[in-house]
Amino acid sequence: MKKFIKSVLGKSIILKLRKVFPSKIQKEAAKAENDDAKWRSDFYATFIKSDDLCFDVGANMGNRVQPLLLIGAKVVAVEPQADCYSYLKEKFGKKITIVGKGLGEKEGLKKFYVSNASTLSSFSREWIESVKAERFNEYTWNNEIDLEITTADKLIESFGVPLYIKIDVEGYELEVLKGLTQPIKMISFEYTVPEQTEKAIQCINQITKYNSSIECNYSEAETMQWSMNDWLSPDEMKDFIKSTQFLDTKFGDIYVRTIV
Repeated sequence: MKKFIKSVLGKSIILKLRKVFPSKIQKEAAKAENDDAKWRSDFYATFIKSDDLCFDVGANMGNRVQPLLLIGAKVVAVEPQADCYSYLKEKFGKKITIVGKGLGEKEGLKKFYVSNASTLSSFSREWIESVKAERFNEYTWNNEIDLEITTADKLIESFGVPLYIKIDVEGYELEVLKGLTQPIKMISFEYTVPEQTEKAIQCINQITKYNSSIECNYSEAETMQWSMNDWLSPDEMKDFIKSTQFLDTKFGDIYVRTIV
């Protein structure tokens, strides 16, 4: 009977009906997504408040967008992948501003390496080579396309100075930071260790070029909680990044905030 109804109504009508009358699985998935967003927003709310401007660089499917919206933040989502861009547009509509470009040191075209997992596509061939042997050896990067690059400074010219910039661009974080030449109250960037240990240190060095009054912390993996009770100076953080304790975390986000 179900097959007969589907054949009569057609796929497009079925999809529309599912939006109005979601299945049990869809309801469970929506609840899990909402719970995840709430958990992330609780963390972000420790330093972001309603109406704060935030840049989500490497927004992908928006798992950091929704938590920011729950707080009431204004979100500029930067996402160069066409499929992800379309998904963000359909899901969030006018609630956010979407920039369909990558960020880097300067404007222009840059080769983008497309993975069979959208979350692992990257502008950084160096990062891909460092992780594909072991960490992500089940994935491939067989497609290359030229995509437009702009800079964080250009975004600021268009949208204003954000309170927070989140950067998660699969090994291209340093290049994004090279396109930022002014202090920001809070910046986070993804790290991958031990493969990209030196890059994490270089990211901190790049931020200090334009903001020497900073301190650092980190959040391991996807825990969305501070891993240290006390924030470290840039030099202390750079030394800690080389430690076994930090290297054993494998990946996560380093947070750099301006000392008030």
